[in-house]
Amino acid sequence: GQLTHYATSIHRSQFRVFSYLIILFGKAEGRLLRWDRSGAIYTEIFDWTKNPNTLSEFIWRLNSLTFAQRGYNTTVTSVLKNNKGVGDAQSTLAVYMDVEKIEVEDLRQILVNDDHATDGQPKPYIIWKPIWETKTLFGRSTFGFVCHDVERNKLVYLKDYWRTDFPGIEKEGDIYRDLLEAKVRFIPELGPAGDVLSTPEHSLDVQCTRTQDYVKDGERKRIWCPGTPRVKRYVHYQLVLNTLGQPLSTFGSTRELCQVIWDAMIAHTDAYDKAKTLHWDVSAGNILIAPDRSGLLIDWDMSKRVDVTQQRQHSRTGTWQFISTGLLLHPHARSHQISDDIESFYWVLIYIVMKCRHSAIKGQSQDMQRVFDGYRDVDEDGVIRGGDGKLSFL
Repeated sequence: GQLTHYATSIHRSQFRVFSYLIILFGKAEGRLLRWDRSGAIYTEIFDWTKNPNTLSEFIWRLNSLTFAQRGYNTTVTSVLKNNKGVGDAQSTLAVYMDVEKIEVEDLRQILVNDDHATDGQPKPYIIWKPIWETKTLFGRSTFGFVCHDVERNKLVYLKDYWRTDFPGIEKEGDIYRDLLEAKVRFIPELGPAGDVLSTPEHSLDVQCTRTQDYVKDGERKRIWCPGTPRVKRYVHYQLVLNTLGQPLSTFGSTRELCQVIWDAMIAHTDAYDKAKTLHWDVSAGNILIAPDRSGLLIDWDMSKRVDVTQQRQHSRTGTWQFISTGLLLHPHARSHQISDDIESFYWVLIYIVMKCRHSAIKGQSQDMQRVFDGYRDVDEDGVIRGGDGKLSFL
């Protein structure tokens, strides 16, 4: 657990694709570990007093590697005062983040690749600290930044995460393009979107995990991989939204809250009717308030085409607090349907009202925990079942 905490701290504080860790324990024993978003791989135990070359050679080789080979995301770099757009970025980001001043040394420039760009050149953006970040090391590891568009001189939103690389799961940028082409209302304007390049100079290689390559050797599980792990392959992905929205919790009145959720439901209906796409992850975090105070439905990365019937991945899709009662009670009974998404909108409304509006009801915090966070048990497949609190509420 402590080793995972160390690795998590490294990946949260640095722009990393993977990292190495040396662990020494016992009297003279050691292992070498490699961490990425899929998991960790490790060497057999070695005695660093009897075999000092193992440790010294690893350190020598590590020192000879490039920054990318050491696991750094080299599409992110420091900025200088004379870089284009730095002054504008300092002022606009400081106003938006409601801080007095942002120092240049705290800014970073990130190059965002666009899979559909005709010139093949990544676009520069200047970022500060994330406004949203995942605290776990493994999985999608989403970071959200309000960033300065250097070329357009405006603030936009950058979503940085590791997409699941499974057949049948489309890239989020491609889904947005289809929705926009189908004239789906109340969704944000899309900017560059694509897999993150291994280095700015290499347009063919992308940043991806490697832990999954060590789980199986053909059809035979490797003997040093304990249990029956389901290790996914993840690819680093970035997406820019040119429409910068505000969290749903910043609504000005209950009327506005209902209108924003209604707009998001219109987006959901348009996507289903015009693009044959079901969102699958309606939640409070995926509905934003646009600059004109209308609603926006975002985060279409887990959406699924209506005509796709096969299961795409083992784990449940959705945000636990807003998953429909039926899917929580009986996760294996049926597939995700449009009625489940519609019910999720209802739970979003109840959740935001109970959380953000003053109430004199005693025990409301415990009631919310029982309704939105409660679970019953875990079945033999490791799937969590719940929904009793929601069923009682209804």
